[in-house]
Amino acid sequence: MSPELEVLSSSPLMYGMGDEELGSILSTMERRTYDAGDRIVEESRPSDCLFTLAGGVVDVVKGEGDQAVLLKTLDERGDFFGEMSLIDILPLSANKYASGETRILAFPKQVLTTHFSRVPRVQMTLVLNIARNLSLRLREADTPTVELSRGG
Repeated sequence: MSPELEVLSSSPLMYGMGDEELGSILSTMERRTYDAGDRIVEESRPSDCLFTLAGGVVDVVKGEGDQAVLLKTLDERGDFFGEMSLIDILPLSANKYASGETRILAFPKQVLTTHFSRVPRVQMTLVLNIARNLSLRLREADTPTVELSRGG
């Protein structure tokens, strides 16, 4: 199994896909490498790519300079970001920076869209997994929201 196929197999974004479907989506992939501090994506820019972490660490940061807030750190192989580019047309909601040498599997939206017309099950599975992930994120956000509303 190729290293890229192993990464995709471990990603919650690809849950439920077989080797044939994973292999087909690999045909749309670009390998990208970033050094520490490199910005992978810029907040407020158009969203045009789905990314999967192949190695390293990505910091998700809202804002710039003194106003920057670290929202999350992605450090698990298979972690993903940019998935909303497949759902909506809004700009990116946060900056993503490499924290150390970072390897990314990038899936350009235009290439994926063409691929989806040939293999619709891949699109269906991706969208379902994105929805599951968003549901999980909303559930995780409920606790701090409730605590804040109670004054605590």
